[in-house]
Parts: sequence; structure tokens; C-alpha cells
Amino acid sequence: MRSYNTLAKKIEEFETLQPGRAVIYVCGITPYDNSHLGHARTYVAFDIIRRWWEHNGLEVVHIQNVTDVEDKIIRRAREMKMPPLQLAAKFDKASREDMMELGMLPPTHMPKISEFIPQTIALIEKIIGNGHAYATASGVYFDISSYPEYGALSGQNMEKIRSGARIEIDEKKKNPEDFALWKLEETEGASFESPWGVGRPGWHIECSAMSLYYTKGRPLDAHGGARDLIFPHHENEIAQSQASGTVPFCRAWMHTGFLTVNGEKMAKSLGNFITLRDALKKWDGQAIRMFFAMTHYRSPVDFSESALDSAKNALDNVRRSLTLAQGEGADDGDSAEERKMSESATAALKEFQECMDNDFDTPNAIAALIASSKEFARAKAEGSVSRKAFAIESSRLVNAFAVLGIHALAPTQSHGMQKDEIEMLMAQRLEARKGKDWKKSDEIRDTLKARGVIVEDSKEGRQIWRYA
Repeated sequence: MRSYNTLAKKIEEFETLQPGRAVIYVCGITPYDNSHLGHARTYVAFDIIRRWWEHNGLEVVHIQNVTDVEDKIIRRAREMKMPPLQLAAKFDKASREDMMELGMLPPTHMPKISEFIPQTIALIEKIIGNGHAYATASGVYFDISSYPEYGALSGQNMEKIRSGARIEIDEKKKNPEDFALWKLEETEGASFESPWGVGRPGWHIECSAMSLYYTKGRPLDAHGGARDLIFPHHENEIAQSQASGTVPFCRAWMHTGFLTVNGEKMAKSLGNFITLRDALKKWDGQAIRMFFAMTHYRSPVDFSESALDSAKNALDNVRRSLTLAQGEGADDGDSAEERKMSESATAALKEFQECMDNDFDTPNAIAALIASSKEFARAKAEGSVSRKAFAIESSRLVNAFAVLGIHALAPTQSHGMQKDEIEMLMAQRLEARKGKDWKKSDEIRDTLKARGVIVEDSKEGRQIWRYA
């Protein structure tokens, strides 16, 4: 599997520190309002990346933070006359609910900075002890002049950084470009005790503190986020993490292109955003997911209602092509036509694999599956294949779409799966898990998912299923 590494500035073989296990950290939301489609674009992309790694046998540890202590939250909380953490919890909950509508796998860990203050303080102390940070009357700052490698990720020139940096009136920094690790600013409901005084973490330090906690100080295999985080956020993460002793901090950096509106980045600060909650009132989560997947994750994608409608129509056509309505299909089929249909699926799946292995090229991977689905539609229309052959071969394409988190069966058919059939497959999956046959267990789970049945494993080891 190959992917683009922003740090190396080229496509590389994706290799993990520990064989068979990938640890990825994705920068999460700052919950001061409802999440918008720009957020969803990034998280769908990394959900697909995670699914592809898991499909290829990797155990994935997906860490995604929640910045529930931050200036925007504090300002909004004042406006709404709510405690900052209560406001953040409200919008965090709403965001998780909306993301579920897009078929997201829940992150393995979803830490909040408000719950990681001791770890953050310990990391800052280590950075100070290593001579890379200093305390002042206004806070603790990272000394960029102590870190010569600064700018490697973004390609920023230090002279340009210096000329663009500025010192706020209440900051006491050595250099204008130094950034805050801890802010000595007391705010009711959003302040914490520290060795330097009451305050709160800077924005950048939280991601280092939380990721290094879960990796036990070892390098991440991958770190993801939208491309606007490359500088200064991710650049600062590298500096402070490596200054603390973890070198390299991350082996591969991955960034998504912007979601734009009329060519301009979608952002709350620009006032041109569409909340995910509002979008879900007009299009279902699967249509939105298809819309994002039809553009490469590193490319910009321009939002328009017509583009989303086109994605929905494309998914509807696939579902019609791969679904047999009652009474459709022959009792006995034409073996030559059935062989042609099978060959079409085999070729499409080969191309699908090659595209996904080449930096997660979802638009071309989906195009291959759509082209094959048209062969199924033709065979179905001509009545030249048996119901059994159609079901066997179409399930191969349905399962490929399921790897992307896309349900390629018509909802009426997927929800029409009989309970006894579900229970039979669930029993087979339970036996596979007891025998530690994880591959078979995952295959059964994916088959059920492709047919609109979601399987969840409880902490007690029980299997729970529900219709999607």
C-alpha cells in the first residue's frame, strides 16, 4: 500500500513501526458549534483510509481528539451564558451523532484535552527540561530558535515566519515566532492549576500530549488532518514532540484537500459553511459519503447541490444495477453470459485494489465498480443470468463498496434480510471468534454490513446486530 507523505513530499510505501498494527492520530473538532461539511470531508476520508488498512489485515488504532478547551469555545460560552465545558460537550455530542449518520467507525480513542491536563503539564515540563521552552509572566512558550529543523513539514522559511509573527500586548516572548504551550489566563470553567500558575494549554500541545500518551512515547505511524493544519499546527506538533524526545514524532503525514464553495474554502470564519446537520436533512449520509469518495482525498472538492444530487443518483443507479427485485432473474441462466458477468466483476475488483493501494484513489476505484455494475444491469435486463449467479457475483461488488463504508444494496432488499439468516451468520461469526479466526469473523461482519446489517461487539464479548 502506497500513500502520499506530506513530510517527504512524495508517495511512499506505507510501513508501520509494529508489523500488522497501524497507529494514526487525526486532529478532531473544536466543538463550539455544529460540525459542517468541511469537517465531514476530512473525517470520511480518514474513515475510508482506516477501513482500507483494516481490510488489508492491519489492526488500526485510531486516535481522534476533542479540543474542548479553546478560545472560540470560551467566547461562544460567554455569548450563550453557559459553562465552556458544558457548551463543548453539547456540540461534541451533536457532532458524534451527525458523523454516525455518515457511517463512521468510532475512533479507538477519542480523548478530550480537559481530561488530559496532567499529561499535558508533564510534557511541557519535559520540553522545558530539554531546553526548548521557557516560562514568562504570560505563559510558557516554545523557543523556535532552539529547534533548527522547524519548517520541514510546511517548507516555511524561518525569515518569512519571523516577519509574519507578532507579539500580543500581554505576551512576554523571547521571539515573536515562539508559540504558547501554556497560557496564564484564568477563565471560569476553563482554567487549571499548573506549576506556572492557573491557565490552560495552548492549542498545539494538546495533540502531542494525547498522541504520545497512547503511543507510550513511540512514533505515530500516521498523522492526519485537513491541509490548513500543516502550518502552524502540525509544524508545531513536530517541533514540541521531537523536542520532548520522540524522534521522529510521526512516520507519515497525510492531509485532505479543502471542501470549497465557489472555489473558496468552507469555514465558519468565512460564513460560507453548511452544517452537516442541515445537509443530512436534504441528503442521506450515504449520498454525502459517496459525494466525498468520488473525489481524491488530497484534492479540493467544490460543494454544490447539483454535485451532491449527482452522487446520490450514481449510488441509486448502482443499487438498481446490483439489486434483484421480486420476480427478476431467471431460474437457469446462460453460462456464457454468467461467465462474462463474473469476468467483469473480477476485472473491476482487481482495478479497485490497485487504485486503493495507490494513495487511496477512491474516484477511480469507484469508477471501476460502477462500470462493472452496468454489466450486471445489462444482464439483468436481458434476463440472461440466473438469480443464484447474479446474487453470488453482485455480492462481490457490494462487498467492495462496503469496504468504503458505502451500502450498495437497495435499502428495501438489505433490510429484507431474514432474521434466521442473520442469526445463522452471527452464529458462524461467534464460532470464528472463539477459534481466533479473525479473518473469517471480519468477512462475515463485512457480508452482513453489505446487506444493511451492522454488527457491534460489546465489552463483555457479546455480539449485537441492528439494521443500518
